[in-house]
Amino acid sequence: MKQVDRVVIIVFDGLRPDMIAGRMPNLEAFANRGLWFREARSVFPSMTRVATTSFATGQWPGVHGIVNNAFHMPNVVQGAPLDTSNFDHLSQLKAAEGQVVTSVSLGHALAAQGLRMGAVHAGSAGSSYLVNHDVAEHGHWTFSIHGEASTKTPEAARRAIASLGPLPAQDVPKFDTIDYARRAFLDMALTKDGPEVALLWLPEPDTTWHHYGLGSEQSLAVMLAADRVFGDILDAIDGMEGRTAVIAMSDHGQITTTSQTDITGEMQADGLPASHRPDATHRLALTRGNMGELRSLDGDMGLVSAACDWLMSREDIGMVFAKETLAGSLPGTFPMSLVHHGHQRSPDLFFLMRSSDDADPWGLPGQGGLIAGVDVGGGMHGGLNRHEMNTTLVIGTPDGRTGMDTKPVGLVDIAPTVAALLGVDMPSSGAALAVHEPCQSGIEHETFRESRGAFCQELHRNKVNGRVYLDYGGRVPAGA
Repeated sequence: MKQVDRVVIIVFDGLRPDMIAGRMPNLEAFANRGLWFREARSVFPSMTRVATTSFATGQWPGVHGIVNNAFHMPNVVQGAPLDTSNFDHLSQLKAAEGQVVTSVSLGHALAAQGLRMGAVHAGSAGSSYLVNHDVAEHGHWTFSIHGEASTKTPEAARRAIASLGPLPAQDVPKFDTIDYARRAFLDMALTKDGPEVALLWLPEPDTTWHHYGLGSEQSLAVMLAADRVFGDILDAIDGMEGRTAVIAMSDHGQITTTSQTDITGEMQADGLPASHRPDATHRLALTRGNMGELRSLDGDMGLVSAACDWLMSREDIGMVFAKETLAGSLPGTFPMSLVHHGHQRSPDLFFLMRSSDDADPWGLPGQGGLIAGVDVGGGMHGGLNRHEMNTTLVIGTPDGRTGMDTKPVGLVDIAPTVAALLGVDMPSSGAALAVHEPCQSGIEHETFRESRGAFCQELHRNKVNGRVYLDYGGRVPAGA
């Protein structure tokens, strides 16, 4: 049964919920009068495009196939990983395999009922692609801040430019970007005849946290600017007719980086033919960040085993996951199925740099090592640290519940919740959230531990009505 006429979704990329109070007054006030799912969690890897696709499809990465922000597919891109932020790389994947995302999305469910989705996306071109991957086929639209060549519906970019002027420069902090996105959203999405699902994706505070750090002056300023955008959106909604639900959310959190390790160089120095930009001499392909993948390019599982041994011998490695067919023969690893992986695109190994809940220079909990991606001291995400995994999720619905809900929920629940609010059926690994009546289901906590020598790792999950949500994970002292 339809409960609302429209759902408005505002995404603050990377926003940790413990960073809202005292820094983002409009969002804080909305959280205090709405329904705040304080224990919402991201997916693994807690990377933007993996999270975007899980949010858009209501499925885990093992189903939708976007297994990392970048992953090696030499049949599509040679000599480098396939970069999911790159619109051309996704187009090449589509040409090679016939599909980029291997599951249906909220866009499909809406289109089947004659409903529309419009997105103003100010993040990467790849993310704008993945938020509604068959957007043109649905008759929907997605505006990308990167222009006509970075969206499957270029007419949306032309319309915005005609109305609002040239696209902004991508300076960091992205004050001009988020202001342009605000104006585009008000002009194109929050109109009387606008789409039933209107999505605004802001690239902040994620981008500025990466560049300047979580507690920097620049970060606090851009958080306040993003909050003002949110306030303007709420004011516009107050003036609209009909019943509108509002979802404020993030896709992952961040932690502060404390050290950097050249995994590629150190592997090569120890005789392992590994590279993040492999050529004919490199039989192991890596990716980098604060977590990475490792896969054999020639099927040599002995080489994968040697690389696994190498990873576990190091103090700076936090966790290691192995493909299901390998985990039993690689003591100390977790099978990828525990973190909802197992797609044909999944690598042989995932590995995470070590992290902790220690306070950073701004007194914020969460620190960890880094392979590459930002300067040391900048923010990063991708792993299973609780401050990377904890996401913002606040829902305001007409006549809906208010207060704080501490039941475990995840990104996979958001699309089915939107569908349910609009009276639409949607297949999902998640479930529609109880926004009107509280859910009385029990919660079962699961702890997994594997060790090998001095290497010991733990993974924590929560189970609700048979659905498994990731909580957090990391390295722990052996024998503890």
